[in-house]
Amino acid sequence: MRPSFLRSSRRAAADKLPSDKKPSSLSLDIKSTPAKKYSTEYLDGVRGVASLIVFILHWSHIEYPVVNSGWGYKDQRSFWLLPFVRLIYSGAAMVSVFFVVSGFVLSHRFIQRMHCHEYETLYAGLTSITFRRAIRLFLPAFVSSLLAFVAACTGIISIPNRVNGARFEHGLSAYVEFLDMESNPWDWTAQPFGFYNPQLWSIAVEFRGSMVVFLLLAGLARTRTPVRLAVESLIVVHSFAHKRWDVALFIAGMIIAELEVITQKPKNPPRRKLVNALLVLTLILGVFLSGYPRDHNTKTPGYMWSKYVWPYTAYRRRFWLAVSSILIVGPMAFLPSVQNVFLTRPAKYLGKISFALYLVHGLGNKTIGKWLIHLCWNTIGNEEFWPFTISFVVATALYFPIVICVSDMFWRGVDVPSTKFARWVETKCASGGKS
Repeated sequence: MRPSFLRSSRRAAADKLPSDKKPSSLSLDIKSTPAKKYSTEYLDGVRGVASLIVFILHWSHIEYPVVNSGWGYKDQRSFWLLPFVRLIYSGAAMVSVFFVVSGFVLSHRFIQRMHCHEYETLYAGLTSITFRRAIRLFLPAFVSSLLAFVAACTGIISIPNRVNGARFEHGLSAYVEFLDMESNPWDWTAQPFGFYNPQLWSIAVEFRGSMVVFLLLAGLARTRTPVRLAVESLIVVHSFAHKRWDVALFIAGMIIAELEVITQKPKNPPRRKLVNALLVLTLILGVFLSGYPRDHNTKTPGYMWSKYVWPYTAYRRRFWLAVSSILIVGPMAFLPSVQNVFLTRPAKYLGKISFALYLVHGLGNKTIGKWLIHLCWNTIGNEEFWPFTISFVVATALYFPIVICVSDMFWRGVDVPSTKFARWVETKCASGGKS
């Protein structure tokens, strides 16, 4: 149960050796040669930080529903509601970041092979990742929802009378219905649903977006680069126009990956300071838009202008958050100084457990988190501002390390084995013929 960051990988491997073959303690303390870095490594850190921000939103918005409103609406002047400060709990914007990052990461190596005309290797890798994708996404999600179902059966979490506005009765049939919804890529609804683990709505969306990326990679692999970028750009515009912001983000990630591959070619001249300045300004604009509030956005200073531009419906929030994610992830691909922030050890560690953290924090909030917040209320109080604030801060300080450790265990116990299991299934199902 010890978290992975408290145990050296070299020492863990040494502990498995016979006593006569164990290296000395001195040799274990010698820093091993670091693994070779790859160009998209920083995106693991981006994904990890984004997952943490989603967790922060889900943990804080119940006790502080005001975070769903923006600064300046009805005289709300809290420091935490300011646009750029809102980044630390802009969970909806981070879900959009997930999709852009996925489109980038899933396509990057295949785009590199396109530019090298390595089509045989490209198609072999594409068939492999396509086959494994469903197992990779849905198996850990199933375990996560199963834990929530068991917790409901044993009374660990309370069962509401209504869910999503409809009457709800907990039971096996309700859980099977939830699994069907959670694993259904044919329903184009991209909103939280269900009781057992509502944030799993994004898993089917992730799977669908992945399949779109793989289809485009296969269909456009042999086209010229300008043609490929033009087709993908048209699909992005078309997707946004038809409220398919999720699909648009996956393809936008592909476009960013292609531009990154192009700029990494030796023949391309170095960028000028003006270009870097424009990239930084674009990133800042993206961070500003990521603070687009859920409630009363067209009445919030700084965002009122969105009332007068397309889209004119409630879709505007998802649209502008999607735009913000593109403006955040896009410039990062060309700003090594920003990438370095996400190559730090804390960010890289969060990247490792990001999927696990996303899957387990909902149940953790309903169990350990809820118990801790009520314990602090009973001990410190919650009737006035300061007792309520101190209770929340103390509960947060106690709870965050716990949820990180639980996520670490879920990563090692479920997420990593799921990846290995997907590869094993592929090996058993693969044809013995030459590819």
